[in-house]
Amino acid sequence: MNREIARLNFEGKLLAVSEEKGKSTQAMSFGGWRASVKYGLPQFGPGDHPTGNPEPVGGALVAQLSDNEFLVAGIHCRVDFQLADATGKQRQFLRVEEGAYENGAFHAIRIWNGDQTDWGLNFTSAPQVLRVKLGIY
Repeated sequence: MNREIARLNFEGKLLAVSEEKGKSTQAMSFGGWRASVKYGLPQFGPGDHPTGNPEPVGGALVAQLSDNEFLVAGIHCRVDFQLADATGKQRQFLRVEEGAYENGAFHAIRIWNGDQTDWGLNFTSAPQVLRVKLGIY
């Protein structure tokens, strides 16, 4: 997916963060959306108190594909989305597809269910690329 990443970066639609020692939360802004990246959280459960990883090994890459669609990859982190303005509305994951790019097209391997997205998108050391479609309620 090197070409896709390069194109999205050139178009100014790609942001990435890497974990810094002593900093357990980072954020990226994409117009009406804010992507938060937290480190040191369990795979499931709320993320109110991230502790950071024992060593700063986490990171995330987020690219905006359209107004409400994103390409997300990460390692040792949790990525979640919030609305950038304080309207009181919430985000909803309409569809989260794990997949890969082949010849410039994203091909879904599987769809993540609610158990995998309830608390955000949890990344371990396994290489995963997600195409995420968000909704508002």
